[in-house]
Amino acid sequence: MTLGFIGTGTIAAAIVEGLQSAPARCSILLSPRNEATALRLASHFPDVEVAPTNQAVLDGSDTVVLAVRPQIAHDVLSELRFRPDHRVISLIPAVTLEYLRAITFPSATVTRAVPLPSAARRQSPTVVFPADPAVTTMFNKLGIAIELDREEEFEAFTAATSIMSSYFRFAETVVEWMQDESVAAPKAHAFIAQMLRGLCGASAASPQSSFAELVADHQTPGGLNEQVLRSLTEAGVFKELDRALDSICTRLIASRSK
Repeated sequence: MTLGFIGTGTIAAAIVEGLQSAPARCSILLSPRNEATALRLASHFPDVEVAPTNQAVLDGSDTVVLAVRPQIAHDVLSELRFRPDHRVISLIPAVTLEYLRAITFPSATVTRAVPLPSAARRQSPTVVFPADPAVTTMFNKLGIAIELDREEEFEAFTAATSIMSSYFRFAETVVEWMQDESVAAPKAHAFIAQMLRGLCGASAASPQSSFAELVADHQTPGGLNEQVLRSLTEAGVFKELDRALDSICTRLIASRSK
């Protein structure tokens, strides 16, 4: 299989890096968009090449990943000529399957997917719609593929990815507080990074446990964890998170291209 990429941004680069570290590598053809990233990937991996044009990517690939920004998607895709044997995977948010099938006609199959930057480390959850065994197999190499039953679910999953920077801001707040308490920054960072790594591992180690159960498991009545959780809850932090996700979902629906 030759995998082609139209667009070489952060997510596309993460997929390339993850696939090239997988046991069974594939040939990859990159578009010249974001030339610096494309050339870096090609210099690092012998199975990766940079095509002279976007159309050359399609001509040399049987599976094509669309990874351009939604604002320029129509301009880029409308200039391309797809083949009936092309399998198309779109990573473009807020662009519907109906539109993609029309703009990539006569491609054989079209799938939407939402991978994350952790695909580079083969730790990404990737939602896929509609189910396609070949696409699911590819994203399982990069972590875990989750097949959706309805396209409407995409907005909820895409909105959920918006918490990533807040997760790191939460960690940075704790590190900054520790520094204010005269803890050296490297030690504080190392401690919080390892603690969070261990907490992430708790979910993987107990897949049968809900997050609500893990909340209970990680606090004791009258304990320190219970006190901080109560303070954050009373301050409305979690309700605000719920409202923020609602607003992201509304934004995605409003920007949806049909």
